[in-house]
Amino acid sequence: MFLGVDHGTTAIRFAADDGRCWEISRRTASRLLPGEIIAEVCKNLEVSRVEMVALTYSMGDGISKIMLLEAAPNRGLIQLDGAGVHQGGGTRVFEAIAGSGWPAILLPGIHRQSDIDPRLKVFSHGMSPEKVGLAYGIYKRGIPSFIVCDASSNTVTFCVLQGKIVGAIDAPIFAPGLMQGPLDVQAIRAVDAGRMTANQAFTCGGILNKMGHATLDECLPDERSLAIESLALFAAMEISAMIVLSRDLGEPNPIIYLAGSPAQLLVARVSELLAMEVRTLEKCAAASGCAAVAKDVFEGCKNILGLEVDVASHKASNEASESDGESCEGVHDCLELE
Repeated sequence: MFLGVDHGTTAIRFAADDGRCWEISRRTASRLLPGEIIAEVCKNLEVSRVEMVALTYSMGDGISKIMLLEAAPNRGLIQLDGAGVHQGGGTRVFEAIAGSGWPAILLPGIHRQSDIDPRLKVFSHGMSPEKVGLAYGIYKRGIPSFIVCDASSNTVTFCVLQGKIVGAIDAPIFAPGLMQGPLDVQAIRAVDAGRMTANQAFTCGGILNKMGHATLDECLPDERSLAIESLALFAAMEISAMIVLSRDLGEPNPIIYLAGSPAQLLVARVSELLAMEVRTLEKCAAASGCAAVAKDVFEGCKNILGLEVDVASHKASNEASESDGESCEGVHDCLELE
C-alpha cells in the first residue's frame, strides 16, 4: 500500500492509493504520541503493509526536490517558524512517520528556488507541498494543463502547463481566505505600532475575521452570504491572474478547478464571474495525489510535475520492494515501547 499525507491548515489527511481517506484535526494530532498516530492510521485505513509514504509538511521552502524524509534538512524548511497557526499536529505526524519504519519521501513546496516561471520568483513562496499532491492527482487523470484555486481557510492558486508546475500565488500575497489573508494597510500599521506580529496579522486577515466571526456557522444569513460572495470574488480574481500567465505561456484555455471545503458553495458563482466552467475537487484530493506520488516514485519515476526526484529515493524504493514493505502491526508494537 502507498500512503499520502496532506498537511492542511486545519486538519491532516491520510489517503491510501486505493482511495480510502482519513483525517485528524491538527489540534487532536498535537495531543497524540507518534505511536498513537500510526495506530490510528493503521486502524482507520485498514493498513497491513506500507511500501512508501509521501509526506507534506508546513511550507516546504527548504528543499526543491522530492527526497527521502531522513535526508531533508530541517524538516524541509528554511526555518521552523512560518506563516500561519502553529499547533504542533503537523510536527507530531512528521515524527510519527519518521519513526514508523515506513519508507518515506518529503515533497517540497514551490518557492524562489523552484524551477518555475522566473517572473513569479519576485515572491519568496508560492505554495506549500500538499498542493503538489493536489496537482499530481489531477495530472494522473490525464489532464496536462490546469489551474487550481484552493480557497478555504486561506486562498492559494497555482498553474500547471503540459505536466509542469509553472507558478503559484501564495496565501499572504493576493486573495484572502475565510480565516487568513494578506496584510492590508491597516494590518501594516498595526504591526508597525507593535500591536501584533506580522504572523498574527496574516492569521487574522481573512474575510470572516474581518467580520468578527471565527466560522461560517456563527454568521447570520446575510453575513454568511456576504462572506461566500467575497470569497468567490477573490477566488475568481486570483484565477484570472493565473489565466494571464497561462495564456502568456501558450495555453489559452486551461481547465479550472476549485478545491477546499467551501468549493461546492463557491463553484456556481466563480463560474459565473469567470464566464467559464469550473470544476471542484473533493477534500481528500491532495492526500490521494500524494499517495499517487509515493507509488510512482516507488516504481522509479524521476520527475513529478517538473520536480526532480532525488536518486536516493529510488534506492529506498528498491530496498523497500525487496523487503515487501514494513508491517503496520510491527511498527505499532515498536513505537508503543518507546
